[in-house]
Amino acid sequence: MSNISNDSGLDDSANCGAVANSHPLAATRLSWFLAEVDDGAMSNGKPNGHPRLCVLHSMELLETDVSEKYMTRFVEFRVNGMVLEAKLILAADERRLVDAALLSMSKEQREDSNSKQLLVQYTENEEAGERLVHKLASPNNVRWLSAKPELANTPLVSLSPGCVAHVLYAYDNRDYMEKLLLHMKTRCFDDAFDENLDAEATMTDDTWMLVQYSPDPETVVYQVVQYSQTVWRQENLFKDVIAYIQQPGNDLVLQAVVISYGLEKEVQQAKFEHLRNLGMEMQFPLPGELSKQLEQGSGTAALFSRTSLYQKAEQRDATGEHKELRRSLEQMSEKAQVEAQMIIDAFDMVDNINKNLQYRLSGDGPLAETTSADELQ
Repeated sequence: MSNISNDSGLDDSANCGAVANSHPLAATRLSWFLAEVDDGAMSNGKPNGHPRLCVLHSMELLETDVSEKYMTRFVEFRVNGMVLEAKLILAADERRLVDAALLSMSKEQREDSNSKQLLVQYTENEEAGERLVHKLASPNNVRWLSAKPELANTPLVSLSPGCVAHVLYAYDNRDYMEKLLLHMKTRCFDDAFDENLDAEATMTDDTWMLVQYSPDPETVVYQVVQYSQTVWRQENLFKDVIAYIQQPGNDLVLQAVVISYGLEKEVQQAKFEHLRNLGMEMQFPLPGELSKQLEQGSGTAALFSRTSLYQKAEQRDATGEHKELRRSLEQMSEKAQVEAQMIIDAFDMVDNINKNLQYRLSGDGPLAETTSADELQ
């Protein structure tokens, strides 16, 4: 089983299979999720440490607001009367895409959880502009260019022909390295985020944005793009928080978080360069320190505390538009929850009536608690 997990998800970025503009409302749904759960917890409520893949629908999640899942990746859902936690891998608007990913990933053999992983950084030039990439890689899949990779002066590796990366960190535990990648992700976000944006800095086609997204679960990308280069603009309710990007020659739409924006490209490019240097200079917490941060609710713990990205966006929301939109979405979610519970209660009542009828017809066993037609109505 694969260990891939998306923040995106929203996953670490959610992959939506619709071609731009062919499903205009897909930008706001992302209804289906591929998630990883503990096999024992899923089977009998006793965690055994073995991962298992499952497909979830947004209606199955206990939290209706999944806006912050891009950063946290963790959701809760109910099965067989138990509340389980799942780690999101990817999100999509179409079930077939999630099923295809489930089939593909189920065929892969999960690497040993104690195998060594490298955290690398490199840049690549795309048609849409330069990209800064942070990625987890196996030492078995790289070619060392540095004569002494054990030295701390960012040794170099070749990931593929023409792609040379700096090794930022290495450790023999995949779970820790995944959390370290998230730690780096939130540090970069916080360092470049504009908390106090000018009131006049409204989003237009000429606006330049520094965005953060994940084309796959163990990769985080930073890029400076113009708002006019994004897709699903008319359907995007929070355009200064989330952008939908379609890579050249690819029909997948990636959901990106807008870290910073403004009319001057040079300002965003300077922040891009700052993040490049930040990765090379960052001091990473050791496993014990990282665990302590999570327990004490400090530092990296902000990632895992399910703090919504929209709360940060509201810091620069001069008009109050975000609060109004969020209030409207929350009311819609509450109404949907009430209606869903009414449907569940109705099915429970019908099931209870059927059991009573079966008992009466068979004459075996005691009668279940009777539910009258008036109560069902």
